[in-house]
Amino acid sequence: MTDPQEDIEIDQKILRLFLNATSLLCLFIFYAALLPFNITSSPGEVSLGGFVNTLLFAETGTQQGQWIAHVIFNLLLTFLGSIYCTLSTRKNVWPLMYVAIMVFGILIEYFQMFIGSRGTSMVDIYANIAGVVFGFIAWWFFGSFTVKAVKHIYKNKTLPIDFVKRLYIAFVVIIVLFPFDFYINTLQLEVAFATKGLPLFENDIGFGIGMFSLAASVLLLFPLGVICQMSSKRGDVFDKRLILNIAVALLFLEILQFFEVSGQSSLPSYLFKLTGFCAGLVLGRVFSLTMLLETMLRLRLVFIIISPVFLYLALKLKGLDFDFASSLSSIMAVIKDTNFLPFRYYVDVGSAEALLSFLLNLVIFLPIGGLLAIHQISKGKQNEQSFSGLAWIGLFIATILEGVVLIWGLKRPDVTNILVAASAVPMGYYFFIMISNAVFQNAQD
Repeated sequence: MTDPQEDIEIDQKILRLFLNATSLLCLFIFYAALLPFNITSSPGEVSLGGFVNTLLFAETGTQQGQWIAHVIFNLLLTFLGSIYCTLSTRKNVWPLMYVAIMVFGILIEYFQMFIGSRGTSMVDIYANIAGVVFGFIAWWFFGSFTVKAVKHIYKNKTLPIDFVKRLYIAFVVIIVLFPFDFYINTLQLEVAFATKGLPLFENDIGFGIGMFSLAASVLLLFPLGVICQMSSKRGDVFDKRLILNIAVALLFLEILQFFEVSGQSSLPSYLFKLTGFCAGLVLGRVFSLTMLLETMLRLRLVFIIISPVFLYLALKLKGLDFDFASSLSSIMAVIKDTNFLPFRYYVDVGSAEALLSFLLNLVIFLPIGGLLAIHQISKGKQNEQSFSGLAWIGLFIATILEGVVLIWGLKRPDVTNILVAASAVPMGYYFFIMISNAVFQNAQD
């Protein structure tokens, strides 16, 4: 029996949540768009007519990947804003929201004309519009699901296993297609799958990268197989219809990867993903998720012991080299050349590489949050850890990692990595807590 007053209070909390999320995202986009804040023009030098002429005559052939951030951030902004409109009772909130998003995007492009090393073009405008369209489509398909999931979290502090499955499917799609740098040309259509993915195995280095990629393909789909088996009502180990649907979906994702500049689509990658999913189905049938989580809790000391190895591998990815001879003067020179504005690095390297760096830091620090969750669950103190405390832990670890690769590798420290870590550790912690609560609640039911 639900309390109507409680439902009203939760609805108000969710309304404020999405309003705040939309507002914060707007502030972040405004900040990131005006980096590095080196104003070189005055309002009198760049008129509205000059802005229009720049858009009309700017080259449309922009570097590949530069438009990705425009699409992604406008998609997120539209998605969050649409959910707020769904929950709001204000009059004309829908047209006001979409007009505001479009005007905001145009103003950003105008303000960028005052920033040295930044510019504007119709490609950016098209990317903004595409982001709005995709954001609306995302809201149409996932808006109601998102509201129900958030409401369920507010009420029960967890998610149903079906919601966890959908979230993980979305995670798989994002990981496979990242960084979404789609580009279609006639050459790709001519060579088809003849060259994509195969060069990874041409030499020793490429072979190592290729094998790592195939292993990652198995590990990515393995949890999905386990979750699907746990949420299935059928008694069969192999649900033929489910496997067929997943096989078709994975093939579609593999084809989409083919049309990405940085995509590596290949038949081995596809087969290994499907194998990982089927292996998850088998394990999910033999063992229960409850048993797996209990095993992870018992092996928590093992995870803690091997965590330095995980951090070492993360440092190697970041450029650690203990054989690198660095001096105090060279370290100070790197620090002097470092810009400590958050997300400045992302502007320097471009959208595609920036998003890849962002994903790398998430991959490093989300498991750290999960490991902290396992430790706290074993003590029965999972609800005693504050968000700020977890953020400080992520900030501390990331600062140490940035310092290590600075000393042994002369890699410029990036404030952005530290901020991402401060967000990723709490995300990994609370996500693992919700999954564990969902599993144990599902076992009780």
